[in-house]
Amino acid sequence: MNATTQAIIGRLPKKPLLTPAEVSSAYGLKSTGPILADIKTGKLVANKIGGQYIVSHAAAEAYVAANEYQPDEA
Repeated sequence: MNATTQAIIGRLPKKPLLTPAEVSSAYGLKSTGPILADIKTGKLVANKIGGQYIVSHAAAEAYVAANEYQPDEA
């Protein structure tokens, strides 16, 4: 896991359930659009309760790790 991934995970709130806004904030995004898009396509696992998405902390960590950039070997 690279330092950027570790930093983003470290910025996630230390609670079991997160909102898409909290996940977006950990990335430094001003919009929840990219996070909501990834929820809707299944890239980020979430539950929908009363019209609101809820993301487990474990799912958010796995999502951040899965989105780590690995350049191709030259």
